[in-house]
Amino acid sequence: METASNIVTMSQPPPSNAPAADVLKHLGGLLHRQWRRYRKRLEHCQQQFSEKAVHDSRVETRRLLATIELLSAFVPERELKKTRRALKRHLDTFADLRDTQMQLVYVRKMGRTLPAALELRDWLRRREVHFLLTTCKAVWRIKTKRVGRRLSAFEEEIRRWRRHTSPAHTLAQAWRAIDRAFAQVVRLRRRIKATNMATIHRTRIAFKRFRYMVEALPPLPATAGQHQGMRAYQSVMGEIQDLEVLLAAVDEFSHQNDISPVAIRRLKGKLLRRQKQLVRKCAKTADRLPEFWPPQIVT
Repeated sequence: METASNIVTMSQPPPSNAPAADVLKHLGGLLHRQWRRYRKRLEHCQQQFSEKAVHDSRVETRRLLATIELLSAFVPERELKKTRRALKRHLDTFADLRDTQMQLVYVRKMGRTLPAALELRDWLRRREVHFLLTTCKAVWRIKTKRVGRRLSAFEEEIRRWRRHTSPAHTLAQAWRAIDRAFAQVVRLRRRIKATNMATIHRTRIAFKRFRYMVEALPPLPATAGQHQGMRAYQSVMGEIQDLEVLLAAVDEFSHQNDISPVAIRRLKGKLLRRQKQLVRKCAKTADRLPEFWPPQIVT
């Protein structure tokens, strides 16, 4: 799978018509607000566990991670690592439940044509009940004091930078950090193999990090639909990974239940055909990468 040959990966400064935003002021305020939202949604999830509360908590965790990713332009990586790891552990708390619920969405649609899908659906429903119970308990074990102390230290680092650095310099610093993240996406995109889903997954993780960093920037007058385009680009790779996890679940289901091998082959065959369609779609979207960085500044 090849990418467009005209993608530029070298570091480049902000265009001359980019708004002279105070990136650090924006980041400091965003970090403070996002930390409050994160704690509020987590506490709500702990007190009133529900599908919506889980969703809201995951969203705010990802938004806080997005802000932290852009902080990498100003805070040493070794100081960010522990905070990033703690927040990712929070997301991992919901991973099994989230995967199972996504799998149920797929399997419910297949049940109309494949009888084995009905048995798989019932098996997944039992797993969902199990993961609801274990996740509800695990959410209570999430602690935030250490993360809060680290974020306070980051806010102090931001204030120090603001005292000694001009807004133009900090904007260029943030721009270079995002440029490096984009270059990593391009490198991984070139290494994608259509027969190796892990290569697509690695590209998706890198693209997600890049997208989060762009979204954490002060609002830019970008071309209409640019952020929406990034989400759509990422979602194709995400669906490929969801199917990969579902195929592994089908293998586990077949080992635990007395299901006809022929029925399992038909079930997996349908999933694999859908996955191949998405891989082809992913290949066709390779040329879209230059649309996402640098942003198109509208004057």
